[in-house]
Amino acid sequence: MGFIEILQKDIELYKDNWSKIQDKIENAEIIGIWGTGLAAQQVYKDLYAMGYMPAFFSDNDQKKWGTLYKNIKVISIDEIPRNSLVIICANVKYQIHQQLQKAGIDNYMYIDPEYFQCLPNEQVRETIDSNADKIEQVYAILSDTESKQVFRNILLHRAVHDLELVWKVYEENQYFGNRIVQHVSGNFVDCGACEGDTLQRFLIQIGVGVNQNYHYYAFEADRDNFEILENYCQSKGLTNVKCYNMGVWDQAQELFFAIGDDFVSGTLLDSDAGKKAIKIDVDAIDHILDGKRIDFISMDIEGSEIKALEGARKSIQKWSPVLAISAYHKLEHLWEIPLLIKEINPKYDIFYAHHRWNMDDTVCYAKES
Repeated sequence: MGFIEILQKDIELYKDNWSKIQDKIENAEIIGIWGTGLAAQQVYKDLYAMGYMPAFFSDNDQKKWGTLYKNIKVISIDEIPRNSLVIICANVKYQIHQQLQKAGIDNYMYIDPEYFQCLPNEQVRETIDSNADKIEQVYAILSDTESKQVFRNILLHRAVHDLELVWKVYEENQYFGNRIVQHVSGNFVDCGACEGDTLQRFLIQIGVGVNQNYHYYAFEADRDNFEILENYCQSKGLTNVKCYNMGVWDQAQELFFAIGDDFVSGTLLDSDAGKKAIKIDVDAIDHILDGKRIDFISMDIEGSEIKALEGARKSIQKWSPVLAISAYHKLEHLWEIPLLIKEINPKYDIFYAHHRWNMDDTVCYAKES
């Protein structure tokens, strides 16, 4: 039996899972949300859009107790009504469910805050079925059992919503310092550099001040993030780091960069499409770096990874850099990205790892043996 047949059987087994979650929300006397971060904010918005108004937020931060969040009171765990359904918007490693159990609250559940934004379950299953051959190809080329397990669990979660599937394959240290890429060195291309979080980890690992034999190319399209990134580099005197306030693509052009109302979305659009957006420059890595040596490329660019990989084709073929490419923004990227990488450079071994407690941050890795 092939992988896709096993996956389809698993999907059939779990297929009613999301409906049970929705029924639980619909039948709840009182709904509360645990957390006051971005995940809680996103779940609040989606529940509100579905016609459900949470009665409270709760959080371990005592400074927030009694304050209003989204015009709803933030309360302590001791104030939670015992007939509440508490939706937990937090990493399972914080063991919030154990706190609730000790407080006598047994009606709770974790929800993936990204799940409401995804395709309906039926459409996910149809898309998986219609791409069965490609999915089977990816499973076959994955280079270790851990990667195969990640691929299976993430696909299955997309189809049925079961966060335990994600937690079982969750691994910290995105891009490097993990089972696939332990150490980094040399010339690093960071696409979606944000405020410099990956840069800071890179500098710690290579030991700047002792070893200056590197160049770091940081691309960040969001102007606010870029300003923070550039100021950090200037304050640290990082002359080996070059920052670009632009996006990476397959050619030079102007595109619209969408900004979310409550947090950055960063999607590149051909037109403003009625969204809050700004015009930005984009270009291909091959053009910008013009043949310079590249040892590592990371990408988390909100769904533009396919275009950006095409724009780095010559560099990937020439230098065979280690690749760490986000493959979670679109369902089809879970198979399109590894297949494209393998087509560009057949010498690569392909891996998968997952680096967040929800469906975000599934990364396709490629490196030579």
